[in-house]
Amino acid sequence: MPVRRRRSKARPDEARAWAMFMQSGRDFFDDLDAVGLTQQTAEPIAEATWHRIGPDVLECLDALYNGFPPYERPIWAEREFGKPRGGRRHAR
Repeated sequence: MPVRRRRSKARPDEARAWAMFMQSGRDFFDDLDAVGLTQQTAEPIAEATWHRIGPDVLECLDALYNGFPPYERPIWAEREFGKPRGGRRHAR
């Protein structure tokens, strides 16, 4: 039986805050302001963040697009930085 991953209580909305940026390379709704970043400061941090929470971002995007046409793959972060480390944690 696979090990169940525990969600971080320290940053519960981090993947949701990064989702739009990771999908398109732009933060259209200023969601990154919630974690204290601007468009210019986010780009250098995006790669490390993608490899740390990439599977969570993909899961967040899956939930966001549930019931709608699927989003274009690969997303911006996948094209720029490759697959997130650890692979996808939840298949949908």
